Amino acid sequence: MNPLIPPKENTLPLTSGGTYSSVLGTSVGVASAGIKGAERLDVAVLRAEGPAAAVTTVSTAAAACCRWTRERLPGMLRAVVVNSGNANAATGLQGEKDCFRMADETAKALGCDTNEIAVCSTGVIGVPMPMDRVLPGIRAAATEMTASGSDAAQAILTTDLRTKEASCSAAGIAVGGIAKGSGMIHPNMATMLGFLVTDAIVEPSSLQSLLEDVVNRTFNCITVDGDMSTSDTVILQTTGQGVVVETDTAEWDILTQALYSVCRHLAREIARDGEGANRLVEVLVEGLTDEEARVAAKGVIRSPLVKTAIHGCDANWGRVVGALGACQVPHLEELSLDFAGIPVVRDGMPVPFNETLATANLSQDEVLIHVRLPGDGIGRAWGCDLSADYVRINADYRS
Repeated sequence: MNPLIPPKENTLPLTSGGTYSSVLGTSVGVASAGIKGAERLDVAVLRAEGPAAAVTTVSTAAAACCRWTRERLPGMLRAVVVNSGNANAATGLQGEKDCFRMADETAKALGCDTNEIAVCSTGVIGVPMPMDRVLPGIRAAATEMTASGSDAAQAILTTDLRTKEASCSAAGIAVGGIAKGSGMIHPNMATMLGFLVTDAIVEPSSLQSLLEDVVNRTFNCITVDGDMSTSDTVILQTTGQGVVVETDTAEWDILTQALYSVCRHLAREIARDGEGANRLVEVLVEGLTDEEARVAAKGVIRSPLVKTAIHGCDANWGRVVGALGACQVPHLEELSLDFAGIPVVRDGMPVPFNETLATANLSQDEVLIHVRLPGDGIGRAWGCDLSADYVRINADYRS
């Protein structure tokens, strides 16, 4: 029996070695403020002057920086200042004051208004910011804006094992970005920060709609452990040094494809780098409506039973059916399912399969779960297996 054939994604090729600073008109500064320990980069300033948009966590425990940023975007932006090692969340009024001071210090160094600076913080929750170290770190980063996007990608890491960077260029439109995220990852959004930039000239409200659309199809479709963060933020900046791009044009379609291609790569790399993870897992649902398919895909990748079965290389495809049912997915009597490339269900009925081959496929670095149901929708979600190392990492997070 032949496996299901995945539909082709509407993506563009990424630029080899591309990053945030690959886009014309950007500049980057980094510094070590001692938040994560001596000599580790933990502060970055990302400068791109023009309209910007942002999406932040839906958590009611949102950090001070998230509230600061969402009050100012979409709108004009000069730079983003970000620190890692401390989330400045659950820190009360002092956290609000420290967030303002971070923006103000950056603005003074760059010679602009405080309200033209977005702020992001990530790290431990409930610990006051060490402002005696943070402010000098910001001054150092904003004074020497000669670093690369790769340096900034390093500065924003917490428990990540690797940096996440990408860029794409097509028809005179460039998009670049960096991201961080490894644990406390769940849709809407994840424990993640994402910094994107384009040289396209785009009106702020259109930029916001574009970012929300792409985030819903990428960063909001990843999960590592089902926990939502207080601090996650994705910001899309512009430099205004490229072509004018308006909605409902061929250029708009290219910009959308380029942004999706960059965000898809960054989202997958976050899932791949999940705390304690051994393999990247993609769930593809064909059928239903697009939104229903995304909900179904996210329900499967969120399931601890699915994730542990994959970790154990156990072809227990019934876990997938259980997860689909828990999401109240309809038409399961017509379900077709491939588990790690192995056909296991056709038209609602189990089919014989080779357990040895399935175990071998589940041992690969990437595993695909492909669901087909009636309908024309397509939904994708990305995650990872769940291992004992995840427990160890988070049991020792503060120590």
